[in-house]
Amino acid sequence: MNPTPTPTTEDRAGLMLAARLDQGLQDLGPDIAERLRFARERAVARARQSRRLAAATSPAWAAPSGLVLAGAGGSLPGAWGGLDTGAPRGTGSWWTKLVSALPLLILALGFLAIQDTLAERQVQAAAEVDAALLTDDLPPQAYADPGFAEFLRRQER
Repeated sequence: MNPTPTPTTEDRAGLMLAARLDQGLQDLGPDIAERLRFARERAVARARQSRRLAAATSPAWAAPSGLVLAGAGGSLPGAWGGLDTGAPRGTGSWWTKLVSALPLLILALGFLAIQDTLAERQVQAAAEVDAALLTDDLPPQAYADPGFAEFLRRQER
């Protein structure tokens, strides 16, 4: 004998919801009931199709095949569903991975180039100051003298 499995909380909630919907179904006219039946059949068929599609194309690390997302199984044009590279979903060749990492590599090289350019500009500025000090008529110690700095300020006025 097979023991009867006890229904889970989800099962009980589903049964209660179905019973409540069935109560409301009695109040509907036959044309609305027929349209609802047709919509329910389409939804069930689409869910089965998406489960089959998910089971056939999902990699080993994907979610269980019982999980169905809203709208799954429909065809989406454009970037989300219309792009077919020929490879199964979830897999990529080394070339695809290399091309996807290329923008990051270019960004890193750009940062290195900027850093190199800034360092070179700082060295050039320091070299210009050194050249000006060494080629001036005054000795470098004169610029360090506080009295000379005051003398230069008075001359500017």
